[in-house]
Amino acid sequence: MLRGSVAGLLLLCAGSAVLGGPQAGRGEEQQQQVALDTAFLEATQYSGLQEGCTENSRFYRANEQWERPYMGSTLLCTCRGSAGVTCESKPAMEETCYDKVNMRSYRVGETYERPKDGMIWDCTCIGSGKGKISCTIANRCHEGGRSYRIGEKWTRPHDTGDYMLECVCLGNGKGEWTCKPVAERCYDSSVGSSYVVGQTWEKPYQGWMIVDCTCLGEGNGRITCTSRNRCNDQDTRKSYRIGETWSKVDTNGHRLQCLCTGNGRGEWKCERHSSTHTALGMELVAQVRPVTHQVDVVNQLVEEEGSCRVASEVIYSNGMSWVQTQGSQQRICTCVNGGIGCEDWGVKPLY
Repeated sequence: MLRGSVAGLLLLCAGSAVLGGPQAGRGEEQQQQVALDTAFLEATQYSGLQEGCTENSRFYRANEQWERPYMGSTLLCTCRGSAGVTCESKPAMEETCYDKVNMRSYRVGETYERPKDGMIWDCTCIGSGKGKISCTIANRCHEGGRSYRIGEKWTRPHDTGDYMLECVCLGNGKGEWTCKPVAERCYDSSVGSSYVVGQTWEKPYQGWMIVDCTCLGEGNGRITCTSRNRCNDQDTRKSYRIGETWSKVDTNGHRLQCLCTGNGRGEWKCERHSSTHTALGMELVAQVRPVTHQVDVVNQLVEEEGSCRVASEVIYSNGMSWVQTQGSQQRICTCVNGGIGCEDWGVKPLY
């Protein structure tokens, strides 16, 4: 109201100066007209003729914006001139999370991968006003130095190295996975049969020996064969399993009783039995003398995961069996995933 009065007073004075003055020439009239226009413009800067808005004793021009607090939030208001004031919620500044490992910022709700401790973690930007980040490996499987998502598949050799496995990541909140032999087949032309990965079978070798074969597959139907769990005696030209016994006569005519021990090398041992008479010539006494072990030549064993080491420092691979002697008792033992299982086994002497 004060501004309107001042403006009116200025206009009145300007008008009086023009109308009440003496008659002048044309040049003076033009100068007075310019003075009037200038006074009018100055006056309108203070008058209500300029559209605007007033809030909290402050004047805002048309289209000018300002912030107004409202119930814990902030409104962005705009002066619309004669249309009044319009307000809307001020867009909040977007929160981000900064990952020091990746040295990157992520928006709230965004997920990403982070390498840590030799594994891949799934991380999510939570925010919560503090740039909080949550990471987990529950939905991944880590094996062989690699990371797999739930449902992803991969292949790996079995712990024995004898065949391939196909694995799938289950997760289950614990990074679990399961494996099964690869659905692949191997064809053995010597016996005219095919076998699935992991399947084993016997086949003759060089006419009289027997070897144990396993289908590895590995994408090309690979087969591996070994005699480490068998004893192939050239003297009898027969093949024996671990724990089997047989008798034979050596070059000196002595009778031998043999036992297949295997020991991962196709090894067996024999005992020599001879008979002597007492002074009376009536009683028969058996004398048992050990004979040097007979060993088939096989490749040097390599210690691997799941293998078993016994007191004699001999290493057996997973699944291998051998004969173990404790006093007068003999037992057949088997290596099972790094553990040893034995069962009693007796051999009756032959005379």
